[in-house]
Amino acid sequence: MKAPKGAGTGALLIHGLGGTQYDLGPMHKALRRVGVETHAVTLPGHGGQPDDLLPVVAEDWLDSVTRAYDELVDKYETFHVMGMCMGALLALALCERRQHRKGQLVALSAPVFIDGWSTPWYRFLRYPVYHIPGLSARIRVDEDEPFGIKNDLVRAVVKAKFERGDNFHYRWVPLACVRQVDRLRRWVLGGAHRIACPTLVVHAREDELTSLRSADFLEAAVPDVRKVVLEDSYHMICVDNDREQVVSSVLDFLGFDPARARRQSRRLVEVPMEAEAIGTLVGEYIAALTTQHFEAVFPLLAPTVQWRHLATHPLAGTYDDRDAVIAMFARLGELAGGQPVHITATSAPRIEGQTAEFGLAVSFVADGVPVAWRGTQFLQCSNGRITAVEYRPSAGVSADTATT
Repeated sequence: MKAPKGAGTGALLIHGLGGTQYDLGPMHKALRRVGVETHAVTLPGHGGQPDDLLPVVAEDWLDSVTRAYDELVDKYETFHVMGMCMGALLALALCERRQHRKGQLVALSAPVFIDGWSTPWYRFLRYPVYHIPGLSARIRVDEDEPFGIKNDLVRAVVKAKFERGDNFHYRWVPLACVRQVDRLRRWVLGGAHRIACPTLVVHAREDELTSLRSADFLEAAVPDVRKVVLEDSYHMICVDNDREQVVSSVLDFLGFDPARARRQSRRLVEVPMEAEAIGTLVGEYIAALTTQHFEAVFPLLAPTVQWRHLATHPLAGTYDDRDAVIAMFARLGELAGGQPVHITATSAPRIEGQTAEFGLAVSFVADGVPVAWRGTQFLQCSNGRITAVEYRPSAGVSADTATT
């Protein structure tokens, strides 16, 4: 990740427990757009399987980010440290450990206290379990809905990735690993007042893992601090509803104009769309459908997409926005009982103006009965997105629920 020539600013970004750089959403890209050279670190026990976390202790994580910091900090005139979730705890502990003064510190959703609204009342029972030999290594802490995400679209994408087994975040972590997070929390509780650099704390009011008590503590303990409270996100703030506010708050705190990043991203949208751009968009849409990566369909749709399904089967009807379309795909999965839904493009897309049409065949098994239908799908495209979809059954398939 090379910065533009002459740039003298670097940043170390630290992901969360069980996570990857996905935890930080668009942060790397936004920082690079304003001239910051970003560096990622993969924490010990990550990037493989959840069991890889079993031998890891908190010192391993802190030593890992300290080594990365020591290798990078002298290469830049200014060097910032940023972390998300457990990565925020590590960023706080690192800056206290190294008495970081060469740049600023950003703590995103730092779980100084694990007391959010979705944490069970019996969470305190983990402490005696820690002292029963071998038990905490055998207990799994699953990643369940809402996956730290309030936005329906993003949550659907994350859920689909988990169901496919994509290696973007662990599906569970051992309780023994949570014990190490608790040790990190104690280090931050005891050392936050010694942090020497300006610090930004960003936290969601509705964080399901860690309440605003964490942000309030950091605001009171860290000598030079700015706090931003988000009103429309859960824990994973870099990918949730307030992600643009998170990016803007971080860039502003670091002394950059947030509009620089926004302007560059908007230039990527073609208005009006040329035939080649429509072909690319439709190709991505068909590829997502035919490979059953339905979560990849949703970002291609405009938030106000109008979807009409002209048929008499259970999916028939009009869907007035993207959230409704997401619910429709969820309903399709329910009809198929979690089994594969096979979708095939039966003809190449024909593009005319801002519209495209192509043949479509769908088949799956519902309650042991094979179901299949064929028809044509029409897409209306505008401003880089699909704004309208209409499915029409083939002539002679009146009920559109023919079984084979």
